[in-house]
Amino acid sequence: MFKALLFSALALAAREQGAHVHGDMKVAIALEGKSGRIEVHAPAQVIYGFEYAAKSAKDKKAKDQGMQKLADKISEMIVLGPESKCDIKMEMSEVDQKEAHADVEAEFRVNCEKSPAGTNVIINISKVFPRVKRVQVDLVGEGVQKSQEVKKSGESIEFK
Repeated sequence: MFKALLFSALALAAREQGAHVHGDMKVAIALEGKSGRIEVHAPAQVIYGFEYAAKSAKDKKAKDQGMQKLADKISEMIVLGPESKCDIKMEMSEVDQKEAHADVEAEFRVNCEKSPAGTNVIINISKVFPRVKRVQVDLVGEGVQKSQEVKKSGESIEFK
């Protein structure tokens, strides 16, 4: 069921998606009841500061630290109704390297004590990754299908 919901969210995002833009991030959130999935897509530049293939020890360290920060801070960057007490864990991440450009893709599993339906989803991505200037968020589930652009941390999306 989550794959179908996430596919709907990604299809919604695809309508608005062009080539990757530095400073942009795309987030797809699919929720049903107390569980769900989140997908994040971004130019590598906003996650670890560059897009070329990491070869030096310094670049490899910056890449590893950026990817670890994405895994560790996701619950601070995407807050699914604080009263829902959601646990968000990374299941997969990869860097799609194409010559001088690279994109980061990550998937997260969501488990909550209480359904976040009827609450606000708070987006705080630029607090953690200040290079992110705009986030396209697609939210699907519980009879809701929304797409919203977020330009600053602390903005929220009604999950209603």
